[in-house]
Amino acid sequence: MSSFDLQTAFAQTNGSERLLRAIVDAIPTQIWFGRADGAAEFINQRWLDYTGLSADKALGWKWIDTVHPDDRPAVLEHWQNLLRLGESGEIEARLRRTDGEYRWFLLCAYPLHDDSGCVLRWCGSNTDIDDRKRAEMLLGLRRDAGSY
Repeated sequence: MSSFDLQTAFAQTNGSERLLRAIVDAIPTQIWFGRADGAAEFINQRWLDYTGLSADKALGWKWIDTVHPDDRPAVLEHWQNLLRLGESGEIEARLRRTDGEYRWFLLCAYPLHDDSGCVLRWCGSNTDIDDRKRAEMLLGLRRDAGSY
């Protein structure tokens, strides 16, 4: 296989697209896959349900619209660095929920390389860490106020 094709790869391992989609959608986090250039080409149902967007409105680079405007420059800069280096990484950012509320997520990206080290695709996850972030902020405020 000269280039990575997710559907073909799973078909060759006796999987099916339907089974793969059911598994990826059942994982209790947001999962995505992207092209070598970083554009999203698959987003799981959990991500779509959370944002309220259709895949058409999220694929490519449209997903960036769900990132909080204050976090967007850092997320884009971080993502561009990962693309340039071809390395995995993570960043915390707020993502807009379907009702307009933003929650904190840990955004993780992992490159899939070919035998020569070139990035073929990206895979990633977005894990809701909002409760943890709010607790950390609350503890930070208490420490600052001397009530820790």
